[in-house]
Amino acid sequence: MNSAKTLYTILNVIIFLILMSIGIGIFILAMILLGIKQDFIGIDEDVLVYKTEAMLYRFTFLKLAVYAAFVVALWRLRKATKLLLKNDFYNTELTNGMFNSGKLMVFSSVALWFIDEIGNMFYKRQVILGLSEKTLVYLLIIAMGLFLMLMSTVLRDTKVIKEENDLTI
Repeated sequence: MNSAKTLYTILNVIIFLILMSIGIGIFILAMILLGIKQDFIGIDEDVLVYKTEAMLYRFTFLKLAVYAAFVVALWRLRKATKLLLKNDFYNTELTNGMFNSGKLMVFSSVALWFIDEIGNMFYKRQVILGLSEKTLVYLLIIAMGLFLMLMSTVLRDTKVIKEENDLTI
């Protein structure tokens, strides 16, 4: 179960880094909304590219909300990994945690992909056809979420089979 410990450690690091990024994003958004001049942060989003400045803030807020949903997905996966470390494979909490984590991963990836594409097409007036690095990352996270949902279903089915097997004499 050394791989479960490694997964648990990696999830802790990723959750910490994403929460730190969300905190910095909220701080920067608050500074911009309050009109505080900030020259020390290089924001690569140009306000003039969007139709209005409010659209930039809406897209930033939507992205922060989706990142928060992704953190919840990682947190549920972290809790499920704790159960894997205890070798508790037939726990309902494990299967539900994996399934819900997978659903949230799929949702957050599709939502971020949609937000990016809408922002590119309508506000930046750029239509990007083909696979970019961002698109590949979104597709990878969607695949991971679907895999977690599949593994949850497999574990749920093995739990039922084990319960039936325990009742058989």
